[in-house]
Amino acid sequence: MQLVLLVFLLGFIGLSCQKPAAVTPDSLTGVWVEKSGRRDTLIFNPSFQGNTLPNTLTVNRGKEINAGGYALPKIGSGIYQYELRGKRIYVQNGLSSRYQGEEYALERIGDELRVENFFELGFNQPATAVRTLIQLR
Repeated sequence: MQLVLLVFLLGFIGLSCQKPAAVTPDSLTGVWVEKSGRRDTLIFNPSFQGNTLPNTLTVNRGKEINAGGYALPKIGSGIYQYELRGKRIYVQNGLSSRYQGEEYALERIGDELRVENFFELGFNQPATAVRTLIQLR
């Protein structure tokens, strides 16, 4: 009985002490959904006509009705170019005429991706929080 309890505790401690994993474009490829609200979706390196678009990120935040009554994508939705820089991600809005991008913190721990929320207030604004995303398989 004590041996079973000891093995269980060691296993639990091992799982709870997961260290951040190296983040690479290959490890990011796919669909990531916000863990809590499941409203925001990030798609890294999406497929277009059978080809992967490297260093491309699509942010889907849903739609909202504007003052004119039209359903439009929420602010922050769109296509971005990205570059990994250690524990940071440099993003540049692909639909903007502005060439300057911004860097935000990025960390992967186990099956979760934690990223500073660059998309909630629109591109080029200070991060408002860290969002936790899970990968769809």
